[in-house]
Amino acid sequence: MANLNPLDIRLTKVSMTKFNGSDELNITPQIVEISIYQSIFKPAIEGEMLVNDQIGLFVNYPFVGEELITIYYEQLSGLTDFRSSERKISFIIKGVRKIIASDRARSLMYVVDLISPFFLQNTKKYVSHAYAYPIEESAEKLFDEYVKEPTYEKFQIRKSFRKETTQQVRKLVVPNLRPYKAMQWFAKHAIAKDYNNHYLFLFYEDLSQFNFVTLQQLIQDAADTPEKRELLRKKKYVYVSDVSISVTSPTGDPDQDLRVITNIVNNKRFSSIEKIIGGYFQNELFEINLLQKSYNSTKTELNEYVNDKYALEKFPMNTPNYINYVKNKGDEAEISNRVRYIINNYEDKSIEDRKQPSYRDKFGNTTKYLHALNQVDLTITVPANMFLKAGDVIYCDIPENHGFNIVENDKYISGLFIISEVKQVLAQGSIAATSLRIYKDGYLNRLQDVSLYNEGNNRSDRIIDPETGRPIGSGGA
Repeated sequence: MANLNPLDIRLTKVSMTKFNGSDELNITPQIVEISIYQSIFKPAIEGEMLVNDQIGLFVNYPFVGEELITIYYEQLSGLTDFRSSERKISFIIKGVRKIIASDRARSLMYVVDLISPFFLQNTKKYVSHAYAYPIEESAEKLFDEYVKEPTYEKFQIRKSFRKETTQQVRKLVVPNLRPYKAMQWFAKHAIAKDYNNHYLFLFYEDLSQFNFVTLQQLIQDAADTPEKRELLRKKKYVYVSDVSISVTSPTGDPDQDLRVITNIVNNKRFSSIEKIIGGYFQNELFEINLLQKSYNSTKTELNEYVNDKYALEKFPMNTPNYINYVKNKGDEAEISNRVRYIINNYEDKSIEDRKQPSYRDKFGNTTKYLHALNQVDLTITVPANMFLKAGDVIYCDIPENHGFNIVENDKYISGLFIISEVKQVLAQGSIAATSLRIYKDGYLNRLQDVSLYNEGNNRSDRIIDPETGRPIGSGGA
């Protein structure tokens, strides 16, 4: 049977400490299971802790919800690159729910909701401050002053801040927002230095650091060359329907058992009408400029090839005929599938440092890309690996969805995915597993425009050209 914990990840200790730093208590015997969540769309890591309380923590400690929870774990086996000494993750408590007393009222079962200690500063402060730096530097200064340093002063916990370079100095006044909301506000206004290829800025926390980067930068770091893509393919995750069958890698990778998919949930496959209305195929940005008493219109359209330089896959999730049909034709104003308006006060040319911040190069592509990511949404269960992070790019062989005896890999869905969410589960008895929510922005091969149900086009005797989507040979013209 496939081992869901090949790296032998073990929960070694869970401690609870009062807010003043006193009375550290080892509550490991009371812990049934711990789940840890990280997401590229959430600014803080979160967790859940299932507790079987047989010692009356609410009364005897007393447990009041202001404690610091520290989780210690270690990986005891695997390759040297994976093996680690004891590590820890700290949380504060959001709340306690689902409190159930046992039949004899000798114990309680309840769920403790956890969140990153850094989030405490977000709940107690507002930011009303002017910044005149590149936005990534403004974001780091805000984070250091309002979140990072106060958290270290209170809990002696620090994390690094990863940032991506933006294109120019911006003068911005944070309008009385909470720190994390201000960071997301910065992300909304940030224009990457390489704004033609990077546009979807994110602010999120993973287990090792905070990130203020574009999603395209994550893809570029992982797969911007054919060599990197080929390496990801060789280290791919493979689905096995019968976990009693041993898994071997066709590339001879001895660590293939670390990359086995034991369960797949299809959260979403496509939503055609949503894509049209939302602006996936065609959207338009109107910039109303009060300074120049004029407006600028920028239209963003999907082509039959994904022309984004740092996309996971190059083929759109619709056929060329459909793409061309759903886009409205003509040059009239406000004719696109979705229209957005912004009001600005910038010169198009650099005059007194009032240069246009290139919103026109960001908003349309961001709208299109978010809808692309929302089309293939899967959750997969893989062997536990605490080094997997939200924002990682992986290659997955996904099986076709049908009930036939012979199941091949889905030639459209298989390929590169970005991990949007990671759920790590740790339990007593060296039980551990990892669930990944993964997205895709396009298909590995172009959609075929000839049905395999047609006579003479069955899959056994026809090969489909991945570039054209049509059968090769007779009848393929």
